[in-house]
Amino acid sequence: MEKTGEHPNKIMTSYLKALASRIMCELNDLKRTPEAAAADLNIGIDKIQKILNGHSTEKEAFDLINKMGSVYPIDHTHMYLLKDDTNNGIKYMSSESSYSTRRIYNRTNKEKTLTPYYEYRDTAMSCLAPFKPEWISQLRFVEDDDPNNPNMILNNGHFMHQITLFVGPVNFYYEDLNGVVHCHEMNTGDCNYITPFMKHSFTNRDKDKLAYIIACTFGSDLSCAQKELYSLGGESLQNYVLDYRKKNKASIQIIKQHMKNDMLTLGNMSDILKQKGHSINIKEIFDTSRKITSSEYEKIADALNVEVSDIMFPEYKSNEECIIKKASENKPHAFPNNEKVLYNIHTLARTSKMPLLRNSIVDIICKKPDLSFCLQLSLHVYMINFSDYPADLMWEYEGKIYSKTINPNDSIYLKPFIKFAFGNSSDGLARMLVVGTSSTINYSAQKELSTILEPHRVINQMDSWYER
Repeated sequence: MEKTGEHPNKIMTSYLKALASRIMCELNDLKRTPEAAAADLNIGIDKIQKILNGHSTEKEAFDLINKMGSVYPIDHTHMYLLKDDTNNGIKYMSSESSYSTRRIYNRTNKEKTLTPYYEYRDTAMSCLAPFKPEWISQLRFVEDDDPNNPNMILNNGHFMHQITLFVGPVNFYYEDLNGVVHCHEMNTGDCNYITPFMKHSFTNRDKDKLAYIIACTFGSDLSCAQKELYSLGGESLQNYVLDYRKKNKASIQIIKQHMKNDMLTLGNMSDILKQKGHSINIKEIFDTSRKITSSEYEKIADALNVEVSDIMFPEYKSNEECIIKKASENKPHAFPNNEKVLYNIHTLARTSKMPLLRNSIVDIICKKPDLSFCLQLSLHVYMINFSDYPADLMWEYEGKIYSKTINPNDSIYLKPFIKFAFGNSSDGLARMLVVGTSSTINYSAQKELSTILEPHRVINQMDSWYER
């Protein structure tokens, strides 16, 4: 069983070849041969070929990328590839390393005095993944569940989505869209989902017990688009915002947006629907607030030559702004089945607006990891041992098997599609929080990747598009 890390020289060689492929891809998109680029950029062809062969230094490759950005009208930062910072597919952080990052933040109390409120600790993070997960202990004690307790201070909300696992006697507070503050008494195994920019806070309601949360914050599609939104400005941002919270409004806005993109008036759209034999009144649909039927969606999509999913917007669910799931109401399912129970898996708070967010508590029943009944997510995976007992982790990466002991408060990041399994050789119950989510490679990107002719060339573009 392998236990050693990857050799740094091998990692750098792979990285330089990936940079070379990405540069070649951009030159192909610009319809530049290496010779044409050498002339445009005033760089010797031998130097460019050295870079494109993956034989340059990292600095030489970056200098070429920067020169391309100064000459061509492109966002050259897209060519800055991330270095894989994992070791055999994982990124591990021990509880001791996590403790070394501890910092205490103060907030005012009811006497208007600054006193400790939270202790923060980093946990496992990778530059490949959208997670920024933290261990946060609640240092402010309260004696009740009053949502307006003067010793509780709400934050201003943050841009990241948040999955929270509660450990110990924690009070959770949040402010809804009407400005009303709520308080929920949470205990070990309870969890929630918080939508971005929702104001919230946490306190400890038992001064004799440790109370903390695992706040797994992460970005999604919007985080990937944020750079472009910054550049386009506030007016453009508002044009992209759909009226999600009013019945049917967002879908109508999307349909009208497609029509404008095709330079179609309402009259044009009505004519196209008639030509295709669709007997629906598009004006009536726009003028009323009734629900658009499935049949109408199909006919409108056909007229616009788009998929039905491109014009549908999910119905607003007010209860999904903040979702709370209590452990007492969370019956687990046995994995892989009731006859052979390796794990009991508790499904945590989910939201239908994020289909690629999957989070669970895994109670480890089996003594040894068994990769013949492996767990495997297509997502970036974050996990932390929040129990008092060690867990054994086994995983497969590039055809080799690796193992590691995950002690209490140790945390791990795993790359997508890695097969892994847990074991519990202790006398107690080892429990893992496992959170999976996508980043830029979501269903939309996956569908597009699957439709192109030579998918392997997306990250292996070493030849010029121009056949000579």
